[in-house]
Amino acid sequence: MKKTVTVRLLSTIKHPDTAAETFDIQTTGELTIKGEQPYLVYEEMQNEKTVKTTVKLNSDSALILRSGGVKMRLPFVQGERQTGSYDPGYGVMMITTNTKQLNFEDGHFRVEYELLINEEIAGTYTLELIYTEAD
Repeated sequence: MKKTVTVRLLSTIKHPDTAAETFDIQTTGELTIKGEQPYLVYEEMQNEKTVKTTVKLNSDSALILRSGGVKMRLPFVQGERQTGSYDPGYGVMMITTNTKQLNFEDGHFRVEYELLINEEIAGTYTLELIYTEAD
């Protein structure tokens, strides 16, 4: 089952020793249910490149896959460190997510996590996805 949805993406990024940056993006996406598993797919522009994002939504784990201008695999499991990857176009870096909080209920997904590169905290992130059926 596929539905067109309006997606609001709220993202806060806090790098060490800098002020937090907040992004609020609205776009259109597609919600697909495979069995009982919801997937949210949307596109956004980053540095003048289109990035396609697929989010596998769950209440105790999630996976964000990005392709196009940026390739990224971000796995999340509540209270656990998970290994992911980031490829900005000149080589793959292994990254680690340390999920502090993860919530998913009908149309609202929120995750707070630390992003670690070489065991050092590169930043603390909060990502909120709110989606509603498009008219």
